[in-house]
Amino acid sequence: MKKRKVEKIMKFLIILAIFSLVGLTGYQILFPIFERRTSSENKIEESSLTEKNESFTNQEEILLKESIDLNVPFAPQAPFGIWDELHNNACEEAALIMVHYFKKGEKLTKEKMEEEIKNLIDWQIKNFGAHKDLDLNELKKIAENYYGYKKIKVVEIKNIDEIKKAVSKGNPVIVPAAGRLLNNPFYRRPGPYYHMLVIRGYNKNKIITNDPGTKRGEKYIYSEKIVFQAIHDWPGEGKDILEVEKRMLIIEE
Repeated sequence: MKKRKVEKIMKFLIILAIFSLVGLTGYQILFPIFERRTSSENKIEESSLTEKNESFTNQEEILLKESIDLNVPFAPQAPFGIWDELHNNACEEAALIMVHYFKKGEKLTKEKMEEEIKNLIDWQIKNFGAHKDLDLNELKKIAENYYGYKKIKVVEIKNIDEIKKAVSKGNPVIVPAAGRLLNNPFYRRPGPYYHMLVIRGYNKNKIITNDPGTKRGEKYIYSEKIVFQAIHDWPGEGKDILEVEKRMLIIEE
């Protein structure tokens, strides 16, 4: 009787030892797997969170202000209403002068506009050989060499938001245009083949400009559609104006 009791106790201890060994082995096998799985899941979650943050950051970078109007000073290209040959062809100079005075933070009077236009034309005659219609790259050379700007670029544009993005950063934009497509009622008829103006802001689907082609050009508003379809750089001859790419000039300093 005593012998059977001892045998039962021994069997119980053996079974208990086996279960303990199996449990310990299973833990050692399963825990690293669980740990790796948990670590992997955490990394996936962290990676996903990083991607979301990067995506959100990128979205923030491309978001445009709902509206903006930079305080760009204005004077027309014919400050005293004399529309002779010199002033008829001075829209490029006038656009650059307005942006230059904005960058300087100075007031632009009629007298200063007249003086600046004549100085720029004198520079062109000495360096280009004549006073003529200018494309944006030629205007860029004047801005660099006469005014000393370094951070200045001519950019091809594919949509109106590219212009808005530049203006949102605080930079008024100079754009060349097929002048007659602007259909400004204050231009002398039939309007210029080629024109240049400053985009200073926007509001919803309206573009706010300083248009030097009229004395009423300060904060002159065009629709987005009209501005974008009119933008074309100077090809050398008016008849080819619609064949040239859409570009803008930005001074970033």
